[in-house]
Amino acid sequence: MKAFLVDDEPLARERLRSLLAHSENEIEIAGESGQASDAVEQINELKPDVVFLDIQMPGLDGFDVVSLLQKPLPYIVFVTAYDQYAIKAFEVHALDYLTKPVRLERLKECVNRLRDFSTLKTNQSESLERALEEQKEKPLHVLTAKKGRGIHILDINDVFYIEADDKLLFAHTSDAKYRVEGTLDLLEKRLSDGRFIRSHRSYLVNVKFISELIPWFSGSYEIKLKNGVQIGVSRRRVKDLKAQLGI
Repeated sequence: MKAFLVDDEPLARERLRSLLAHSENEIEIAGESGQASDAVEQINELKPDVVFLDIQMPGLDGFDVVSLLQKPLPYIVFVTAYDQYAIKAFEVHALDYLTKPVRLERLKECVNRLRDFSTLKTNQSESLERALEEQKEKPLHVLTAKKGRGIHILDINDVFYIEADDKLLFAHTSDAKYRVEGTLDLLEKRLSDGRFIRSHRSYLVNVKFISELIPWFSGSYEIKLKNGVQIGVSRRRVKDLKAQLGI
């Protein structure tokens, strides 16, 4: 069985690699990565049977990584330093997990579960789908954009505005424009904590980059951003915008 290790801590990867070598199993390490975006690219290319995946990493977290993997998904074993309360959430979805620091005996138990791989994969697929659907309800912190065969990670706080243009979605930063996945309605839902506002059916605007609200024609307004870009505000959204800006 081919395995891939994902953890931003080199020592954690080294420990897991060493334990797998001494766990009396037939697992071959096909590769490893300390960066979530790089891991997605390698996993999709190498197609390992199982991925040992850290949950908490800079930029993309473990669930973000899973959502970007090509199907059929490999078996996912989460590796976590979370407390017992958080672990119970993963138990609900029947996903196996290892707590840090990983112990050899616990790893052997995990490997034993992997032996009936076909049955586990079917059960896991349903569990991951439910977990990923729940993930869509959580506040958004990063956006992912395709960059060649790899993935570019955008900090949501660096995005000036998100634009829907002819069924495509683009995130605009201070110096570039990136095509991102999803829909404006879904992003609006995940950015409903006050950081962004829907000024128009085609725009989500980062509130912190608004420098001026300019009266326009027929009761509408224009938003002027700190980079000089002006974005229209539809009349039906003016009231909500003013309330959010405290005007």
